[in-house]
Amino acid sequence: MVNFIKENLLGSLKEFRNRFINPIQNGQCADSTPADVRLMKNRSHILHQLMSGFIQRRDYSVLMACLPPKHEYVLSVRMTSLQCQLYTHYLQNYTGKGVGVNNLFQDLHVLSLIWTHPWCLKLAQLNRNKGKEEEPAPVFTGLGAGLVSDSVGYDSEGREATSTGLVGDGERNTDPVSLVSGSNQNPQNPDVTNTATMEISGFVVGNGPSADWYLPFVTAADAKVLEHSGKLQLLLEILHWAEELQDKMLVFSQSLITLDLIESFLLYADETRGNKCCPYKGKKSWVKNKDYYRLDGNISACARKRWAQEFNNTKNIRGRLFLISTRAGSLGINLVAANRVVVFDACWNPSYDIQSIFRVYRFGQKKTVYVYRFLAQGTMEQNIYKRQVAKQSLSSRVLDQQQIQRHFTHRQLNELYCLQPDLRPSKHTEMPADDMLVQLLQSCGQLIVSYHEHNSLLGHREEEELSEEERRAAWDEYRAEKKNSNEPTHRNLNQALQFIHLQQALASRNFTYTTKSVPSATSLPVKQGNAERSAAWGTYNNSNITFRLEQPNAVFSVPKTNT
Repeated sequence: MVNFIKENLLGSLKEFRNRFINPIQNGQCADSTPADVRLMKNRSHILHQLMSGFIQRRDYSVLMACLPPKHEYVLSVRMTSLQCQLYTHYLQNYTGKGVGVNNLFQDLHVLSLIWTHPWCLKLAQLNRNKGKEEEPAPVFTGLGAGLVSDSVGYDSEGREATSTGLVGDGERNTDPVSLVSGSNQNPQNPDVTNTATMEISGFVVGNGPSADWYLPFVTAADAKVLEHSGKLQLLLEILHWAEELQDKMLVFSQSLITLDLIESFLLYADETRGNKCCPYKGKKSWVKNKDYYRLDGNISACARKRWAQEFNNTKNIRGRLFLISTRAGSLGINLVAANRVVVFDACWNPSYDIQSIFRVYRFGQKKTVYVYRFLAQGTMEQNIYKRQVAKQSLSSRVLDQQQIQRHFTHRQLNELYCLQPDLRPSKHTEMPADDMLVQLLQSCGQLIVSYHEHNSLLGHREEEELSEEERRAAWDEYRAEKKNSNEPTHRNLNQALQFIHLQQALASRNFTYTTKSVPSATSLPVKQGNAERSAAWGTYNNSNITFRLEQPNAVFSVPKTNT
């Protein structure tokens, strides 16, 4: 983008990588060396100054004086024992069977189903089989979640086309592995398919687990067990307290399977209302398009507009929840009637989660806004969130010239395949400003391993700003490096001219010579001659050019100025 506006301002891609990308990335982690951190700050400053003349950036901070307060909490949710069993089993038996990023697609999809609720594995298989019966659709149409590209398909009416995919593709027909297109299994290991391969936007993935690998762990009775998912327990508890406070809510998820599961529990709560087995503690009903609405890629533009207007109507006290697919509803919709937002799962691309929050935090909002980001503690999802923070920190450093604290090590950002559940009892000594979160910590605090405010990780640290002297030194260092990178071309040209002069001087003395392996990296090539068993080599330094003949045994050293 910058190269299009100002060609060659940042040099070639190789130069840009060596001068900016690598130094900045190396210095933004908690375990970076002091030298790397200093270089990162210097190059971030240089890059910001280079682009300051033609890039203007404004975010919501310029509107904060006109908007009510916003509190954004990140909740690390404890995985249940069944989820840990499934997660561990998959890591030990099925990860590492693919190659590169393609294997990550498969693993991320399956693991995300596990940390949502174990029954999602069954829902995914049912939807996959249903999709096969209705219409043979490709297994993947989009890579989803910002991993490679945002390539969700659309039908002729402009709605999202249904297909299977990862968490984040917002599609309905999903499979627990999404990559298996047959039942040809390895007889030695019935859980691993032999020839199942699927082409994904040019990539090929194979050797995934069978579609029913989870059956030893999940039964039909688990479909109605709320206690198998810490995230769902917290969600229904938040819905209960929002009902008490008469606050409206938005729930965003990247997966339609997750939205299906939430809907099924709301329906179950409505059917069992008043009974001990009811998973919802509130008193009100849950009727679709009355008490709650759902927006995904299959919703027409007319229905989308009508439901948004009904939800925002201040006289409509019944409609209090909007379930939204992140891809379909994170842009272009105004839902300021709600003041509480639950981001049910983390996305690779932080812009999706940020845009979801700003469906409510915008002009027209009258209440304090509360945001709850759910993360499955100790899983890949938590590391995805850490990468979100690293990306936002990088943006703040370069575009806003802010100094952000380095929270995560290189290993924490790169290690995705691990499960590190915190088994210690939760102890919440400090209470947040949000009264609802205080109630959550008291009623179901063991489900929350820890919490923090998201913006606390992105605060500007004035004490780490570069002084004027350090900024001048950064420019001097950058200009010197840029100059040195251009010098070898001129130096090589001068060396070639010097050696031509030396050849001419030797030719005038009727020397004949042959070349021999030269003794150093700075040696100059010597023209092939016709003398037998004689050799020569030439070297140079800052003051002299040296030429040695093996026969006769003589060394000539000539000052550069005389050549």
